[in-house]
Amino acid sequence: MQQDILPSIKKVIKTAQHVSVKKDAIERFCDSFSPTHIITAELGNSDVLDISRSIGLVCVFNCVNFCFWTSQGGEKWAVNIGGKPLDGAMGMFCALEAALERGVPLLDAHYLAELNREEFHELLDGNREIPLLDERVQNLQEAGKVLIESHDGSFMNVYNAAHNNAVELTNIFIKSFPSFDDYAVLNGQRIEFHKRAQLNADMINYRLAKKGEKELQNLDKLTAFADYKVPQMLRKLGILEYAAGLAHKVDSYIEIEAGSREEIEIRAATVWAIEEMKNALTPRYPKVTARQLDDHLWTLGQAKSSDGKPYHRTRTIAY
Repeated sequence: MQQDILPSIKKVIKTAQHVSVKKDAIERFCDSFSPTHIITAELGNSDVLDISRSIGLVCVFNCVNFCFWTSQGGEKWAVNIGGKPLDGAMGMFCALEAALERGVPLLDAHYLAELNREEFHELLDGNREIPLLDERVQNLQEAGKVLIESHDGSFMNVYNAAHNNAVELTNIFIKSFPSFDDYAVLNGQRIEFHKRAQLNADMINYRLAKKGEKELQNLDKLTAFADYKVPQMLRKLGILEYAAGLAHKVDSYIEIEAGSREEIEIRAATVWAIEEMKNALTPRYPKVTARQLDDHLWTLGQAKSSDGKPYHRTRTIAY
């Protein structure tokens, strides 16, 4: 569950072999940081939909929001929106938003439950088949079936059941939708991450705020959303340091196996480093949260950089 993330990750940090968190680099970051620096990327156009449809779209998106990378030198999946090619999470969200605007019943649980790979591939309308297409379709089918069986067919009912609590909303997704139960096993112990479930709550809150609605409670309890781009930025800042063997794999675009100690350590160190950053900043900026720092680093990571190291490559539905 969400509240188990930090206790379980702490066990990984104590015995880490491949990734270390550098406190001196955290101090340098904090010395140069101001809340005015925080950047949050907006996916799609939050002004187009009413709050119910906006929440539904965010939930559908996070069912399929993972693993957009391609092999070194390969063509990335992208979609043309308004004459502009968009890839990654931005491309996925905008493709779903455009499909909804065309009348595709993406928020209909029965439609999701019966969706097939050909329909979803056509809906995305990309330049090539997206990685893990079958897994994305399975997640949407699962979501549709769970909504029909347990939530009267609506993501809005899932949201309402959380009673405006970000942690409870996260936990409902973890408990109700198996694809959101993001954890690994190391030395027989369950290590919790729950990237997509937490990000879902964060994105819903963003749209609530944009619409002038009451924001979720307990947002400060959310941890960082361990993915590809945030550890890449933390490494660029010197906050994460990889052991030589792992550094070689990442820099050579060698795939890191999902659930391996190396991958678990990258994700655990990402979450832990941002907690350390938040704790260091709190005396100066009491309201700063891990999710804000994560949003900020992820957005910075979208800018192409000639001096940056690659992000690690792992095939997974977790992120």
